[in-house]
Amino acid sequence: MKIAVLHARQPLTSPVAEAFPDADVFILTCGPTPAVRDDVAEPPPRIVTSPIEDWTDVLAAERPDEIVSNDEYCLDLCARLRARFGMRSRHPAYPENYRDKTTMKRELAAAGIRVPRWHVCEPVTAADAAAVLERVGLPAVVKPRAEANSRGVRVLPTEAELRAWLSTHDGERGWQIEEHVSGEGHHVNAVVRDGRVEPVQVGRYFGPLLDLPAGRRLGGVTVSDAGLHAVNERVVAALGGDGAFVVHTELIVTPAGEPVVIEVAARAPGGDVPRMALRHTGLHLEHAHLRLQAGLPVGPAVRTGDQAAWLWVPVMPGERFASAPPLRSAHELVVRPAGRSGHDGPAGVLGMSLVLWNADAAQFDADLATALAAPWFL
Repeated sequence: MKIAVLHARQPLTSPVAEAFPDADVFILTCGPTPAVRDDVAEPPPRIVTSPIEDWTDVLAAERPDEIVSNDEYCLDLCARLRARFGMRSRHPAYPENYRDKTTMKRELAAAGIRVPRWHVCEPVTAADAAAVLERVGLPAVVKPRAEANSRGVRVLPTEAELRAWLSTHDGERGWQIEEHVSGEGHHVNAVVRDGRVEPVQVGRYFGPLLDLPAGRRLGGVTVSDAGLHAVNERVVAALGGDGAFVVHTELIVTPAGEPVVIEVAARAPGGDVPRMALRHTGLHLEHAHLRLQAGLPVGPAVRTGDQAAWLWVPVMPGERFASAPPLRSAHELVVRPAGRSGHDGPAGVLGMSLVLWNADAAQFDADLATALAAPWFL
């Protein structure tokens, strides 16, 4: 079997050969963004670089049996190219429900699922300030309607900052402004097969997935929450469950215990959430998503008995990796090139990543606390 993996902006987070060990795999990318993340030690498969407008011709020449992608910016094109070459449709029937944050919230709200209050800016004008203050409130969160990985996201605490942002982006399209929901961030992951939602894991984030350049540590830990799995089933029913894909739903659980759905993606998540799922359930989410698109077998998620967590720590300008703290739990540590050699940029960059797992809850909690507090870089 020959498989083409499409890439535009979001890199693969793991060796693609692990997803397709018996296939002839190549990555088709438009560049210049790296197609594979720099912490993947294994060499990538063959990479073909070509402008997106030429991809149809490239694929016609390569003649792959399957075309797949886990790149948010390629999912729509991947579905169209699969149709163009006569491959079975396995993407969601209504992709905009998962790609456009405004459409997403509209469909979820219509199904009775709590989402943030929102206002659409099409285009951005100074007049949006009054609507945001009346309907959304402050603080407000500005987001592009169709981006990923927190690109373009900004929290605006005050009216002055709101008006300044509107002035800076005056006339631009593709923006929405939504309510800032207080509480703890969570994610829910599942495998979707033709309307059937198979729970994989629930995770709780350590904090907002923003501000790594300012020194914030990012990550999350597995938690048990059947209620959030039930919410996720309602989410998929509202947005559409036709096809075969991994779903990644991000929520805020308010202090009162109310889940508020923030975003949903019909793909495997980023960060090290897929590696955390592998240790917690035996299922690697990125591999599962790619194999589902290719029509290959994907087994069920089965709890391993281990709790798991992932942690990203930035290295600030002038710092270098010092040492790893003593951890008794099983773990995988990757120190990035910038973490070992340092960098002279203006802000923090990702310096190291850690995945931690253990069936002993007390030891796991102790090691996680140690990792979160450790001075990894000095």
